[in-house]
Amino acid sequence: MEQLNGSASVADRPALDDAQVTSTLELDRVFPELYSSHSATFLFPIITLRGVTSAQDFYNPALTVYVDGVPQLPIFAAQSLLGVEQVELLKGPQGTLYGKSAQGGVLNIVSRKPGDTPEFAASAGVSSRDGYQLQVEGSGPLVEDLLYGSVSLLGNDVNGDLRSDVIGSDQLGGVRSRAGNVKLRLAPAGNPWEVGLSAGRDCATGDQEAYTLFDDYKSRRAYVLPNLPEAYRDFHQQRCANSVAVNGQYDFGIWRLSAIASSQRVQTERQWPLDAYFPQFSEHWKQNTQELRLSTRSPQQGEAPSRAWGAVFGLYRQEVDLSRGYQFDMVLPSFYRVTDSSSSNRTESLAAYGDVTWHLSPKADITTGLRVARDEARTRFQGNMMGSTFQGQASSDQTTWLGHLAAGYQFSPNWRGYVNVAQGYKPLGYNLAPSSMDDAAGYGRERSISYEAGMRYAGSDVRASIALYRVDSNDVQLYGDGDMGNQTLRNVGDTRSVGVEFNTEWDVTRQWTLSAGGFINDATFRRFEDSSACTGCTHNAVPMAPKYGLTLSVKGNVPLGNTVLRPQLTVRRTGAHYFDSANTLCQGAYTVVDAGLGWQPTRNLELMFYARNLTNQGYRTYGFSYGATGNFAQIAPGRTVGVTATYLY
Repeated sequence: MEQLNGSASVADRPALDDAQVTSTLELDRVFPELYSSHSATFLFPIITLRGVTSAQDFYNPALTVYVDGVPQLPIFAAQSLLGVEQVELLKGPQGTLYGKSAQGGVLNIVSRKPGDTPEFAASAGVSSRDGYQLQVEGSGPLVEDLLYGSVSLLGNDVNGDLRSDVIGSDQLGGVRSRAGNVKLRLAPAGNPWEVGLSAGRDCATGDQEAYTLFDDYKSRRAYVLPNLPEAYRDFHQQRCANSVAVNGQYDFGIWRLSAIASSQRVQTERQWPLDAYFPQFSEHWKQNTQELRLSTRSPQQGEAPSRAWGAVFGLYRQEVDLSRGYQFDMVLPSFYRVTDSSSSNRTESLAAYGDVTWHLSPKADITTGLRVARDEARTRFQGNMMGSTFQGQASSDQTTWLGHLAAGYQFSPNWRGYVNVAQGYKPLGYNLAPSSMDDAAGYGRERSISYEAGMRYAGSDVRASIALYRVDSNDVQLYGDGDMGNQTLRNVGDTRSVGVEFNTEWDVTRQWTLSAGGFINDATFRRFEDSSACTGCTHNAVPMAPKYGLTLSVKGNVPLGNTVLRPQLTVRRTGAHYFDSANTLCQGAYTVVDAGLGWQPTRNLELMFYARNLTNQGYRTYGFSYGATGNFAQIAPGRTVGVTATYLY
């Protein structure tokens, strides 16, 4: 990462454990440049980086999530973290380095490879509101110097703190996860090849889709009509994902050839009361991907020093199928089915990409990259809305070329500067939640270009980075701000995001480290032409793109007799932001304080006492307008305290 002509951040396993990060939606605790939340449920994560956001494109997060070389389905972007070695955040378009389109950036999750050394870890914890966490990981040789394996299991229960006398609960808004993963690795000692197989299942259930009135969010009282029939009071979301991947690599000379094929199957169910209505849907997703990659290897110990060039070339193929059923019922004053629809969508993508770096001198280098992608999309749907039938089918395809140009200069052993220009895109497609014949029209490709200049410093006691950026996006894909359940994804206009982001760590002493990181960002619409979504919205702020974010933290590693204490305190300040394109629903700036104290009584055992949102700060994480009924919001969990015990062998 130190030689990358771009901006990236890395969080290793200890940093994730210290921040109590167990899912991708919690990664903003270790990446201060990142804003993350969820729109309605964990099914639809909101991820914002550099003003590029997925806030109103529920099925397409701004960042592409990779796990061990496998791109994840968008509906599976929020997932449990199992056996993780580190998480890398690469910022800006990455279309010439990765197979799947990555417009806003890449979250690359790297798991530990099982090897010759037996390893075992187990953790158990309890937290506020009857929450708990269990996690077990084990790996080691099955056949010495030949075959290795690992198993990871996780159970997590995090209850919310919304209350409803109608439902009879004061813990609405939570999520419960059960996940497991097994890996086999065939890697004969002394041979230049290896083959791997992984399989996993991740199931999550929740009752997160409980809302408060927008201006009454601090009461933490869920909005549920008191005369709602008991049969329609169930808040329920469930997602189960099954993943299988096969990978292999072969080293020859300076090159490494790698191949990976994966399959993901995801099923979701969702139902919840909303005023006098009861929406419900089910979805079945299937994704198959294949990627072939040829790259130069980094010099190993005893090999010749770095070459004058390095390169990566790849071929990528992806198929995604979605079948969906949707019902929208009015249950008061009497039952009436407003909408009943079914749909199927299919997308196919083929891409070829390459990125080459030339080291012009020991200090200067230049990088160029190119990508060409062919995308096809098809839809078929039918339904009935208030007695009127609708149906449609359509298909479309498009070829997209993207470029990348960057240069870097090593001013000194500690200082490096770079400039970077990269293009990104989201493919064309069709609304995955059709509600009228208009959905056969589809939407076009969204394109963006990112300009970036940055500096990095790596000293013995201080590490720092800063980047200036501008991101111009054309034909942005957003849902309209209409009533939930009756929105259509469209190309609404153009946006521009301009800002600065920074990260600094200072080892004040051998026992104490201070860090500061964050961003200042201005993301606005330069053109807004969808009057059905918003009138006069040109120059408005982009939804879910905070004006700034600042994270300050202090961490200690203090010997105390024969034990070690690890205190930590983190303060995160998030700037004001809007939830809608019309800029009528606003969340003001807020501050969240997290604290922790690790105690290592023995070499293999550590206890971590923690408090998240220590000051019990109340703030909205999502908001929307629901016609004449009013405005609604979701609220972040209040103060959560807990303790986790971890045993390592």
